[in-house]
Amino acid sequence: MNKTISTAVSEVLSEVLERPVTGIRPDMRFDRDFDLDSYMFVQFLLGLEDKLPGLRFDPETIGQAGFNTMEKLVEHIEASLAQGEQAHA
Repeated sequence: MNKTISTAVSEVLSEVLERPVTGIRPDMRFDRDFDLDSYMFVQFLLGLEDKLPGLRFDPETIGQAGFNTMEKLVEHIEASLAQGEQAHA
């Protein structure tokens, strides 16, 4: 798992949940394991956009169901950042 992305996820989750978050595993679910509701999840994604330069979530696809596990979210972020780098190359 990408260290930069996983660190950003831990930091932003800690901010949104107002408690330290460590030891995130790829199979962890944001709704079940972190008790994020839809409002908190959007806050979380917006925080990730601030933390990871070039990352933007499409408001049309910004749904918790699509990437509710750490693994799915990291895959999405990696693909999004890779597309952004290709667009600027």
